[in-house]
Amino acid sequence: MLKKLAIWVGVSQILILLICFIIYKRIDLLAYINVAFVIGAILILLSMAGYVTKGRFFDIVFYSFQHIFSQMTDKDRRPLSELVPQNYLFPFISGIIAISLMLGALFWYM
Repeated sequence: MLKKLAIWVGVSQILILLICFIIYKRIDLLAYINVAFVIGAILILLSMAGYVTKGRFFDIVFYSFQHIFSQMTDKDRRPLSELVPQNYLFPFISGIIAISLMLGALFWYM
């Protein structure tokens, strides 16, 4: 578990530095702060969306759309919560770490 978390955090930090270099053509503290905020927010929002979807919140709406718009039998229909991947914890934690590092860099910048 710790190895997967380290991989998620490492990949997110490499992605932040790569996007800093692509967009700003340099890697400095202000560019890191801006990009880390966006990447961290995206990771947190995607993991929270997965958590809400996994919590069977949209299953009734999804079932209704399947019933109205598709020619599936009742045996073939599956709820949306079964179709969504279950590993939303690692993106959430790596997003929290990215936002925490961004806040630390922001305080150091000030």
